[in-house]
Amino acid sequence: MGAVRGWLLTVIAASLLCALADALMPPGAVKRVGRLVCGLVLLAAILSPAVRLDVAEGERWLAECFASMEPRRENLEETVNNQMKIIIEGEYAAYIVDKAAEFGLTCSARVECRVSEEGLYLPVWAEVSGALTESGRARLVQVIREDLGVPEAEQSYIGEEELP
Repeated sequence: MGAVRGWLLTVIAASLLCALADALMPPGAVKRVGRLVCGLVLLAAILSPAVRLDVAEGERWLAECFASMEPRRENLEETVNNQMKIIIEGEYAAYIVDKAAEFGLTCSARVECRVSEEGLYLPVWAEVSGALTESGRARLVQVIREDLGVPEAEQSYIGEEELP
């Protein structure tokens, strides 16, 4: 704040000196040259803080600022990815329930996803619970294997009698 105050005082002092010099100059070519000089003096007073700028200090401050934002960015990215995973798992589970409804079955489903090399959340495990007939279960096994890519070994089925 003290630096801004000093800069303002410099600009005001230069302005007052230029106004006084302009008032005392005789008209004609001398006044035109005097105004040019006063304009240059004012410009120098206004731009004087730029001469004292410490660019290295500014770069250090900016680097520290970016460094302090990196953990926050990583934390935010992790939170977003976790929320995205939950949403995608819910969508896959809803797909299974919808397919079961098409077959005339009533069930609930849970799906677990993992991130692929391409950064996509792909299902790796599915659990279906509810009253399922043998033919309905076989159709669901096939749909989950073909449409979602979950192998039969990673599919779990809980019958209605097994539910707590």
